[in-house]
This record gives sequence, structure tokens and C-alpha cells, in this order.
Amino acid sequence: MKRKYIWLIIMLVIFLSSLTGLRLIWLEWFDSATRIEFQDGELDLRERDLTDDEIFLLDGGWEFYPYAFIMEQEDTGESTSKHESIEVPNGWNDKLGSSFGYGSYRLQIKVDPNLPTNYSLYIPSIRSSSEVYVNGRLLGSSGEVARSGENYTARNLPYNLFITPDNQGLIDIVIQAANYKDIRNSGIIRSMKFGTDHAITRESQISSNLQMVTIIFFLINSIYTLIIYFLGNRDKRLLFFSLLSISIIIITLLSTGDKLFHQLFYISYDFDFRLANAVALIACFALMQCTNHGDLPYWRKIFPYFQIIIWAMALITMFLSIPQVISSFPIYYLLIGITVTMTLIAIIRNIRQDVQTNLLLVLSFAAVLHHFAWTLGLRELNLYYIYYPFDLIIAALCYVMLWFRKYFQTYRETKQLAASLQRMNEQKDQFLANTSHEFRNPLNSIILLSKSVLEREYVSLQTRSRKELNTVLKVGKRMSLLLTDLLEARKLEHGQPRLNKQVIALAPVVTGVIDMVRFSVEMKQLKMENRIPSDFPAVYADENRVVQIFYNIIENAIKYTNQGTITITASINREAAEIAITDTGIGISPEMQKRIFNPYEQDHSNKTILEGGFGLGLSITRQLVELHGGTIRVDSKQGEGTRISFTLKLAHAEEAIRLPQGQFFNMVDEEEKGRSEATIPYDIERPAILVVDDDPANLLAMEAVLPVEKYHMVLVSSASKALEEIQNRQWDLVISDIMMPDISGYELTKSIRERYSLTELPVLLLTGNSTTIQTSFIAGANDYVTKPVESVELQARVDSLITLKKVAEQQLQLETSWLQAQIQPHFLFNTLNSIIALSEWDLKKMRQVLNTFSEFLRSKFQFHQMDSLIPIEEELHIVRSYLYIEQVRFGDLLEVKWEVADSQDIKVPFLSIQPLVENAIRHGIRKKQGKGTITVKLQANHRRSEATVMIEDNGIGMNQERIQAVLKKPVNSESGVGLLNVEQRLKQFYGKGLTIESTPDQGTKVSFTVTLHHD
Repeated sequence: MKRKYIWLIIMLVIFLSSLTGLRLIWLEWFDSATRIEFQDGELDLRERDLTDDEIFLLDGGWEFYPYAFIMEQEDTGESTSKHESIEVPNGWNDKLGSSFGYGSYRLQIKVDPNLPTNYSLYIPSIRSSSEVYVNGRLLGSSGEVARSGENYTARNLPYNLFITPDNQGLIDIVIQAANYKDIRNSGIIRSMKFGTDHAITRESQISSNLQMVTIIFFLINSIYTLIIYFLGNRDKRLLFFSLLSISIIIITLLSTGDKLFHQLFYISYDFDFRLANAVALIACFALMQCTNHGDLPYWRKIFPYFQIIIWAMALITMFLSIPQVISSFPIYYLLIGITVTMTLIAIIRNIRQDVQTNLLLVLSFAAVLHHFAWTLGLRELNLYYIYYPFDLIIAALCYVMLWFRKYFQTYRETKQLAASLQRMNEQKDQFLANTSHEFRNPLNSIILLSKSVLEREYVSLQTRSRKELNTVLKVGKRMSLLLTDLLEARKLEHGQPRLNKQVIALAPVVTGVIDMVRFSVEMKQLKMENRIPSDFPAVYADENRVVQIFYNIIENAIKYTNQGTITITASINREAAEIAITDTGIGISPEMQKRIFNPYEQDHSNKTILEGGFGLGLSITRQLVELHGGTIRVDSKQGEGTRISFTLKLAHAEEAIRLPQGQFFNMVDEEEKGRSEATIPYDIERPAILVVDDDPANLLAMEAVLPVEKYHMVLVSSASKALEEIQNRQWDLVISDIMMPDISGYELTKSIRERYSLTELPVLLLTGNSTTIQTSFIAGANDYVTKPVESVELQARVDSLITLKKVAEQQLQLETSWLQAQIQPHFLFNTLNSIIALSEWDLKKMRQVLNTFSEFLRSKFQFHQMDSLIPIEEELHIVRSYLYIEQVRFGDLLEVKWEVADSQDIKVPFLSIQPLVENAIRHGIRKKQGKGTITVKLQANHRRSEATVMIEDNGIGMNQERIQAVLKKPVNSESGVGLLNVEQRLKQFYGKGLTIESTPDQGTKVSFTVTLHHD
């Protein structure tokens, strides 16, 4: 045995020994009651000094009068019934022969009449109603005694009586009891105590106070665990510990000797009994849930049913009678035993994983078991002592200490993590700053060289080359501003940057920024309105910073606006210009509005984009505005748009000189301003490529890399538009970015795979890092290219995927040709045999069969129609030919029914119905004994512009497992190819395939739905 387990056992033994020792000390300390043997209902205490607050247990031989209320007999003058001796507190079942009945107990106590002492009698429990007479006077009762159950009221509560002896020192105690509720041993079942008023009252108060301490302790634990749970630690064990604490409180109030609950509220004996037992079951369930019992492998499957049973039993208990509840005790003991066992197993499993962490849990559970073992043991011995609270309090303290330990451990780990994250954050900022500096020089070189080439070679360049160079310049400027954001974030973090303020006009600044984002606006088909007039008063600010402010806000508006208008306005508010950028985009959630100006924050609600910036733009914008002495605010409503406004200080009157409307790094020449993008005509000789990216610059870059002479490309800026294009036209390849608004590249790929296989429509994903590669393939992509894209690599991968598709199409055509050649030899032989047989007795019918057979063969060999839709009448003509031949062969054994309605405007894929009919006859009807029926149904729904084709037979049918397998690609099987081929072609044309309904020995229905084609 490992050393850690030896130490655990030693500590557990020491702990239980300590609890037992503490319990024995407690019993010895408060065991002030004295037992004096007496018989025949007489107890002589005249030789005792009762002034010492000594308490006596009235355990001994009482007089018992079965089925008699002797006080009523004495009142009426009747002779007292014959009595017999009975030992108290053992109950009367042996005397009455049943727990139900009534009777009277009598005990005469003699005390010294010269002692001026008042006495008390404490009665803990008499089942299940009683009344007490002392010296002929009724002093107290619990419930109402009676000779029958009709007039009887059960109420078994403890009560304390104050007694005064007569002049001779005689105390004549008569207890009349009745029971018609409880099927257990009845009558006096607990030891009664007699002593001075002071001694009995003091002991009762101590017991009640200790119970209240326990109740308050567990109530505090219940409340604070609930608070911890709702403040953020959503561990459900906290909830169950709170439930366990509440259960212990209820059990303490209802079931302990003093039954404190009834001192505040009275509930019936029945309801008290039912509630106590139901809560005991709930407490067991809560105790189990406080451990990790759900990690047990086999128990994890059983527990849901056990949970239902234990809650159902608790609920049923509330509606049972007392005898029924008592009869159900074996079930309660079984459920409690299972609970204790599984809790113990779960704790042992936790101990095996980590002894030190789970030691307190073991001690807590041991204390609970120790408490209930002593409680049940003392109750079975009919012993009553002052309430002992410490086992449960120690158990709860151990469990609470366990949670505090976990909390402080989590706090230390969080503190260490925070320090680590702080260091990483500082390193990240430094890395970004260094990276920005490293990128700035080559980026400036790219911008300058591109601009130089554009200006020097402008006349000789083709229009397309000018456009691409302008795109390079604009993308370079955007990258420059992103790098500026990173550098600004670093500067702003370590101190205020220096502002080069001057008098500037807003209108040309806004115009320049709009020119920078023009391609993004046009690609999204947004409308950009600059409503700042040219004569708007100048502001006093740093021009470069103002450009950065406008760019960040406008770029953010474009990012989250898919359609509509972006408007820039300005107004004068006292001595400041208030500028507002308003869009009609998706809006910002109220929660995000509180964080939108924090660093690295991006709104990912409504499935918006996950990349395309660092989340620094608005944070830097706010800081730059505040550096200028202005303010910035956002007003937005989800689904309706966003308005971001900020203020800049107006220039003084003497400085506000109107500036010339000069160029602001305007890289768009007049020819490009007036350009209209022509649509490239579709050329069937060039592969059709659909390019999807939400960034217009990326689309133009793809257009530049893939030559238009070689590929026919269509550029779209969202996945939803891409799905529309895929619906309307056949494509050879889809190239898509992964991170896009609304629908990501992953979701787009999954949608494509629902309709097309890997070879039917290849997908090439553009990924920013290697971590997304696995997810790309899981989504259904054929290949990927990591950004930044190398043109040679991209063209090579594009050509490979297009070649793959062409080869797959050729293979499919070969498979289709093979399928059509699969006119089974036995079908040919059987048909020819039928023709030979007809030649002997029916030449006319023989010629008809030959004509039909030739038409059938001619139709089957029309391979050029495999990739197109044909009128349904042509398909049905093939079906009729096939069925005619089969009917000639089988005669009356094959019946054909036609339910074909209006077939106008209905087109179907070539050979989509005939294989279904052939499959129904071969695998359904022929394998059935007797006559077979096949029905061809056609139902057109012009309102929904669709029609349903159904082939129904009464053959042998299929089970669900066979239905699932029939549309999967067969392995080493000659059957199923026809259905699989039809399934695949239907999905290509309509996005959904066959529907099969079948019942063994009853038949099969195979159907599919097509779209109506209106000419």
C-alpha cells in the first residue's frame, strides 16, 4: 500500500476517534439523569435531596390499563379497570397485541412534603396522542385521545409540565394515550424525565439553543454558497450544498427531540411525518451531488434513472398515509444505501487521483456518517440526550474549507496567470511595435516604387495595369494606416505623442479618405455621402491625426455595413466642430457599446467578421480625439445602424483662413474616377472560377494574379452572394477567404458539400495561418493556400483542382456509359426468348415487342443527354417500353398502374425514373410470391413550382438498415449502382436526392422532387 494511503487511513482513524471521544465527553457531561428501579407504578424519592437539581428517568414498571381511560372512570364513579405492569419506555404492542388502540399509564411518585420545591415532567414522545393528569388535574396534552379513530387526533410533540405535589408529597401521574395512525410500536416510546423545574427547564433551553445554533450555521452556509454561485462560480455543487444545508435545517426542525418547527408553526401529524421522510431523500440526493460521482463510468449511465426514482419517491411520499410511508421504509433504506455507497466510491476515486486536495472531503463525509450512526443508534435504544450539533458543523466546516482552499488556489493561479499575461502583453506590444517599424520601410518602398512606375509609365500602361497599380497604392496606404495604429497604440500607452496642430479644412480631408476606401465601397455597392460643405469652418488639429481618425471610423462603418449608405456630416456646437459618421449597418449591441473603445475589441455578434484589423482603430481614435481636447461617443441600435460622433476645436477667427481644395494623397486618376466596370462575358472554353472575399482589395489582387485570358472569374464580396451564384450556374472551382462577415468560408464550404462532392465542385480556401488548415479540410475543402498568396503557387493549385474536376467528370461519364451498358444479360436473353416464343403463336405481338425493344435500346444509348434535363414524357416513354417488355414476359403476374397528371413544364434528368422502375421490379416484385403491382405517380404543384415523381411497388420491402445502406456507394456489389447514380445526379440538379419509404413484406415507395421549368 502506498504511503499516502497509509497516512490517509491514520488521519481518518484519528479524526473518527476524536469525534467519538468528543461525543462521549458530551454524553457524560450532560448525562445528569439518574435511573432508579421501581415496580408496580410507585417511585419513592423521599430520601433524595431534590434541591441539587438532580433529574430522574421515569424508566421502570408502570401500571397499565389496556383499553381504558381511568380518569374518565374515576370521574363517573366507576371502578377502575384491572391493570397490569408494563415496562416504560418499550411501547404497548405486547400488551394490546397491536400498535392501534388506547390505554392508561399510572405512576405515583412520593417526595418529601417539607421541601419547598416545584417539579417538572418532560415528555419527549408518546405515539401518537396523549393527555397527562397529575393528582386528578389535566395539565397538558398532545393531540386528542379517543376510543376510536373517528374522534381521535394524532399529534406527537414534546411538552413540559410543571407539577406541585399534594400535602403528603404525593404526585399521582396518569397518562392516557391513543394511537390509530402509526403502525410502529406505540404508547410511551421515549424516556420521560422528572426533576426540579429549574433543572428540566435549563436542560430544555440548552438543547433548543444548540439546535438554533445548528440551524443558523447551516442557513448562513446555504446563503453564502448561493451568493458565490450567482456571483460567477457556476459550479453546481454549490447549489447542491445549499440544498443539503436547507434539508438539514428542515430535518433538524422537524425530527429532533424538541421539534422546534412546531413551536412556530403547527402542521398536522401526517404532513410532518411525510415531509420529514421526503426531505431525507432529497438530502441524500444533494449529498451525492456534492461529489464528482458523475465521473464514475458505469454510474454515469444509471444515475439519470436513479435521479428520477429518488425524486419521484420523494414526491410520492407527500401523498401517502403514515402506514404507507412506514411500509415504504425498505425502499428508503435502499435508496439511502445506494446514495451512501456511490458517494463513498466517488470520494475514494477522488482520493486515488489526489489525496491532499480531497482529504477535507473525506473528513466531511466521515463526520456525516458518524453523526447519523450515533443518532440512529441512540434512537433505537430509546435514549434521549441534549442535542449534539458538532458532527454536522464539523462536516460542513470541512466542506466549506475545501471550497475556500480551492478558491485560494484558484486565486493564486489567477494571480500568476495575470502576471504572466501582463508580461506577455508587454512583450506583444513591443513585438508589434518592432514589427511595425520593420514593415514600414519596405512598405514605403512599395508605395513609392508603385507610384513612380504609375507616374512614369502612365501613358504606355494598359488600363488594367493602371487599375492594378492604383490598387497596390491604396492597399499599401491602408497597410500604412494599420501600422500607424500599432505604433500609435504604443506611443499612447507610454505617454502623449506630440501633436502638430494647424488650421485645416475638413472637406478635403474627408474626400481623401473616401478616395482611399472607394474600392471597398464600390465592391459592397454602398453609397458614401460627404455632406460637409467646402466652406465649413476650419479646425485646429493635427492633419495626420485627423486623417487617422476619419479613416478608422469610416473603415469600421464599411466593415459592418453590407448595404445602404454611410454619411459624413458636420455641425458647429459652441466653439467646436461636431463630426458624425452614420451608417445603416448591423449596429452594435448595448454590451459591446460599453467596450467598443477598448483596445483589441471587435464586435463578433451577428456572426460578423473575425479578422481584418487589430481591434485598435476605435481605441486609438478615442485617444486621439481626447488628445485634441474633444469627445467621442457612439449611438447604435442593432439592425438599424450606428452613429459615431466626435468633436474638434474650431480654429480662431484670425487663423481660420480658407485653405485651397488641394489633393490629399489622391491616387485615383480622372480616368479611373469615371470608370465603369464591364462584365466579362462567359466563355465556355475557359474554366469558370467563383472568387469570394469580403475585402475588395483581395478580390482585385486575385483578378490580377489569375489572367482573364485563361480563366473566367466572377468576384463576389459575401458568401450569401456566392451561394446565389452557385445556385444559378455551373462552376469549375470556388476560391474563398475563410474569415468573412455573416457566413464564414467554413460554413460556405459545408453548404457546397451538401450539394456537391469533392470532385463535382472543388473548393480552395485562403487561410491566414496554419491553425485553420485542419478545420478547412474538416469543412470539406479540397486544398488551401496560405496568405500572403504566391501567384505561382496559386495558379498551380487552381490548375490542379480544375484538372481534378475534369478527370472526375470524364470518369463519371465512363461510369455512366458503363451503367447504361448494364442492360443485364438475363434481361436480353429473357426478352429474346420471349420474342422467339411469340414467333410460334403471335407474330403481331412479336413485332410489337421487337419495336418496343429497339426503342428501349435506342433510348438507353443516348449518352449525350446524361448532363441535361429532358421533358418527362421522353423519360416516361423509356419507362413504358421497359414495362411493356416486362409485362409480355410475366403476363398477369405484373400489373402496372399509371397516375400521371399534367406533365407540362416538367423536366427530369435523363434516365432518372427508369432505373427506379427496374430496381422495383428486380429487387421488390420478383422476389415476392404471387402477383406484383407497380405504380408510377406524377403530381405537379404549380403554386410551389415543383413536381413529385413516385415509384411504388408491393414487393418484399426493406428495413431501415437496408434503406440507409442502399444510397451509399456499394463495395464489391453489383446492386445499388443505379440508385446511387440517380441520387448523385438529382443532388447536382436540385440539391436533394431520393426519398425512400419502405416496410418489410409490404412494399416500397421511392420519390424525388423536381423544379418546374416554365418556357
